[in-house]
Amino acid sequence: MMDKLIESPWFLRITALTLAMLLFFTVQPKEKDSSDGFSSGTQADVLHNVPVQVYYDDESLIVTGVPKTVDVTIKGPMAIVLQTKAVSDYTVFVDLRKQTIGEHKVTIQHENFSDKLSVQMDPSTIDISIEERVTRTFKIDPEINERLLAEDYYVKSMTANPNTVTVTGAKSAVDSISYVKATVTGEQGLKSSFEQEANVKILDREMNKLDVQVKPGKIKVNVDIGEYTKEVPVVLNQKGTPGKDITIKSLTPITSKMTLFGSKAALENMEQLNVDVDVSKIKKSGIFNIDIDKPEGISRLSEDSIKVQAVVEKNESNTDEEVIKDEEQETDEKETSSIISSKEFKNVAVDVRNLDEDYSSDFITPKNGLVTLTVKGDEKDLANLDIDDFDIYIEAADKHIGNHKLSIQVDGPRDLTWSLSNNIANLRIERIS
Repeated sequence: MMDKLIESPWFLRITALTLAMLLFFTVQPKEKDSSDGFSSGTQADVLHNVPVQVYYDDESLIVTGVPKTVDVTIKGPMAIVLQTKAVSDYTVFVDLRKQTIGEHKVTIQHENFSDKLSVQMDPSTIDISIEERVTRTFKIDPEINERLLAEDYYVKSMTANPNTVTVTGAKSAVDSISYVKATVTGEQGLKSSFEQEANVKILDREMNKLDVQVKPGKIKVNVDIGEYTKEVPVVLNQKGTPGKDITIKSLTPITSKMTLFGSKAALENMEQLNVDVDVSKIKKSGIFNIDIDKPEGISRLSEDSIKVQAVVEKNESNTDEEVIKDEEQETDEKETSSIISSKEFKNVAVDVRNLDEDYSSDFITPKNGLVTLTVKGDEKDLANLDIDDFDIYIEAADKHIGNHKLSIQVDGPRDLTWSLSNNIANLRIERIS
């Protein structure tokens, strides 16, 4: 009961008034007038940062120019000044309910101050603007500083979720909106796609932030980062001199195309991949593995080597010994040579391996995660070949939410070569809800 009495506003007011009166009667002035023209029982004080209430139709109008607080100077009997400071039972306000749309000079008003007090506002009058409240929908423009990207990487796409926001404010402010931005950031050297939450910024033409309300204030931005690539044809260049009595009839790359990775400028100048083949090392027909040197400006290749099919012809010799050797070599070639053929498997599903069980995956490319596998080799070996003889997969271990560019890998029988319609998969990973 006593706690409720102490917490009562009237109890505090009566207590403050009693203390003020006791103080007033215990202080006896020695002179009638003070130097500032007030009686010795008069006191002046400043009430700092008094909130300003604004009365207007806040559903259809927006008011600007009203300060949040003002300073109020009060003068009068000491007891009343002290009581006013202690109780704070007063209001400072601006009443705009009868004002029309436009600009106005208005007086800041007050109420619940004692009639015995002189009250002054600082400022006492203000210039305000009353405008129509409008609400519009704007599309978000997500952005990132591309200098954060690693060399040879670029932003393939950026999407905002949601991709629009609702902006409410004064008509003049909403009309001046030029940009609705959501900026994402990260550490230097970004290579992988990612998702990030970003604040929405509302800006005018001069990139000044506007005083408006925006919903939602934060959105999610998905950044798809890719590496500069280009697929070019493989062109073989013969280097060196064939061995004695050997003629190179033809050199054919089994891998006819190669994907190059590197700077944008370097790739723009690459129309084909030249591969040097040292024919001095070729002694008979067959399939040979040729290592590839990276061209200048190219960081890596989809394959470090290619297989080349060589057709070799032995020249006739005049000596019996050479004839015998040639016949033996021809016999060996007939035994070892084979008819090279190809076999194609379409709509082969790419397996996603070692993805964390808390995540799910979806292919952006290739569509539905399906590729075409082309296999080349001995016609006899291809006859009984089945797609079950191959494992086609991407490695998703340690990959998290976002878009990821991953190499498609193939495990298959030895002595065969193969190529895919897509060497790189673009995989979106999401958390399972």
